[in-house]
Amino acid sequence: MPVAAAEHAFTLHNNLTKPITGFKVKGGEVSGFKQIGAGKRVTFTVIVPGSECAAAVSARVGESRRDGRVNLCDQGGYVLTPAEGGTKFLPLSQVMLVR
Repeated sequence: MPVAAAEHAFTLHNNLTKPITGFKVKGGEVSGFKQIGAGKRVTFTVIVPGSECAAAVSARVGESRRDGRVNLCDQGGYVLTPAEGGTKFLPLSQVMLVR
């Protein structure tokens, strides 16, 4: 019997200087992703098997890849932002975005 899949609306804000050109979730699918320019925010669909909220994700930024762990059930979404020790996925609720 196949495992049921969970579908999540996922918001990602790009707080970097380069566009985010790709997004993947380990063991799942991404639908409706469009390139995210610097300072922009996009909501797209992430489908994962089962009902787990925690997921390993990967974003392509320029020629490099940024990996992280997110909670897909977090309604506020995430920001990909420069941080000490490298780029981090942080919950939007914990980040003050400076314009």
